[in-house]
Amino acid sequence: MTASTLRRHREAPERGSISAMVIVLIVMLFAVAGLIYDGGRAINARQQAFDDAEQAARAGANQIDIDRFRADGTVVIVQGEAEYAVRQYLAQLDRTYTTVRVGVTGDSVEVDLGRTVPTGLLQLVFVSSFDVSGSAIAQPEVGIGG
Repeated sequence: MTASTLRRHREAPERGSISAMVIVLIVMLFAVAGLIYDGGRAINARQQAFDDAEQAARAGANQIDIDRFRADGTVVIVQGEAEYAVRQYLAQLDRTYTTVRVGVTGDSVEVDLGRTVPTGLLQLVFVSSFDVSGSAIAQPEVGIGG
C-alpha cells in the first residue's frame, strides 16, 4: 500500500461527519428559537391569567349584601351572586380556561384560573403545550377610607 492509499483509508471514516453536526446544530437552533418564542407566549398567557383572575375577583367582591351593609355597616359578600359575577366576567373573555375555582368567604373572593397554551416551534422537540395558572384575592371597598 502506498502512502496516498493509506491516507485515503484514514480519511474515509470521517467523511460526512460535518453533515451530522450541521443537522444537530440546526435542531438545537430550532429548540432555542422555540424556547424564546413559545416561552414568551407562555409568560404572556400566565400574566393574562393573573390579570383575568384579578378582574374576576373584583367583579365578585362587588356583590355585597346591601341591606345588611345599610342596616349595621357589616360588609358580607353574597356567595351565589359573587360566583355568578365571576363566571359572567370570565364568559365574556375570548379565552377558555380549563380550570376555574371560585372561593367566597365572608369578606373576600378568591379566583384560581388555569389553562393550557399550545406551543408552535417547540412541537419540533416534542413539547406540545404549557400549563399556566393565575390566582387573585379581592375584598370590597366601601365608603370613604383613610
